Amino acid sequence: MYGLVLEGGGARGAYQIGACKALQELGLPIGAVTGTSVGALNAAMIVQGDIDKTYQLWENISPAKILAVDEERLLELRQQHLNTSNLSYYLKRFREILGDGGLDVTPLRALLEENVDEDKVRQSAIDLGIVTVSLSDFKPLELFIEDIPEGRLADYLMASAGFPAFKPELMDGKRFIDGGFHDNLPVNLMISRGFTDIIVIRTFGPGRVRKVMKKGLHVKTISPVDDLGGILDFDGDLAKRNLQLGYFDALKLFQGLDGNRYYLDPKINEEFFMQMLINLTEKKVLSIGKILGFRGLPYRRMLFEQIVPQIRELLKIDRKANYAEFSILLLEEIAIRNQVDRFKIYTLEEFLAAIKAQYIPHRGPVRPELPDVLKRGRLAPLLAREKIINEVIYQLFEEIL
Repeated sequence: MYGLVLEGGGARGAYQIGACKALQELGLPIGAVTGTSVGALNAAMIVQGDIDKTYQLWENISPAKILAVDEERLLELRQQHLNTSNLSYYLKRFREILGDGGLDVTPLRALLEENVDEDKVRQSAIDLGIVTVSLSDFKPLELFIEDIPEGRLADYLMASAGFPAFKPELMDGKRFIDGGFHDNLPVNLMISRGFTDIIVIRTFGPGRVRKVMKKGLHVKTISPVDDLGGILDFDGDLAKRNLQLGYFDALKLFQGLDGNRYYLDPKINEEFFMQMLINLTEKKVLSIGKILGFRGLPYRRMLFEQIVPQIRELLKIDRKANYAEFSILLLEEIAIRNQVDRFKIYTLEEFLAAIKAQYIPHRGPVRPELPDVLKRGRLAPLLAREKIINEVIYQLFEEIL
């Protein structure tokens, strides 16, 4: 039985529900869900057994369903890139933009009251835990459903999601603020319930993530490699994209799929790619070396001592990546550049065929012409970098594409 932990992150919460849909399809048993902010809102819907309904809500999300604010103000807010390092600055900026006490989230409350069924949550076999902070008492609150007074679940969910740019939530005369100020990723709250097998879904939203001290945990983390967008960017198309990312990232983790931004059947033989590199002709290697500004070494040494490390540097590929992982990342670069559909599980043969179907190779010389030293590593100018990468990748995979 797993405990599921959902991080706060505003509009990025669509990613969590995409992942939860995959967990549901995989039949993974969930015994409790803890969440902060949007993680708490999603958690309540999961606990009451409405993952599919929540998926549809996120598919059809729009700013007007969350915020009562004019489009000009909303556009400026959506363009802010909030993180832990600039939180204070942007909170001040939010107040300047709004000037009237905060964003009106009446539509969000209406959405909660329409869709969260408190009776279902209380009767569910899945436990619910949320985090908020009482500003009036200067006290964090980590609450399970039995700690929340009857009939007040929607109030406490709104309190957990009380982002400082929103108009403050008042309950019994007390003011509450977003639980992310205490713990945006409530793993410790889950541990307090006795769970040691835990699934964490990250959004990397702004907020405090408290250190977990307990040993003996088995934590599986679903996290995006993509930017999920701004925390106030409740755009429908972005939400649909994030739902798919969450869904396939969860499948990748639990089905052991390969790939970084694509999803590949794990039956990929490293020997295939090693032989592909070894079988490159001397002419081919020297041609790639020339593109990258290398000369003077025997071609095999040049390939493994200079070319491969240089490509790792250009594409920021982990040095620990084996040759299969290295080659897959290069193929993904081709796929991304040629808009190959990401949201599908491919065999290697299917992936190569999909790339080949859309790939238009760059066959001309690398432009602009540069001194060799400027083609290397971080010195490669940005304007030439993409052209260098495109040409090198084409040369490497010309025969199999």
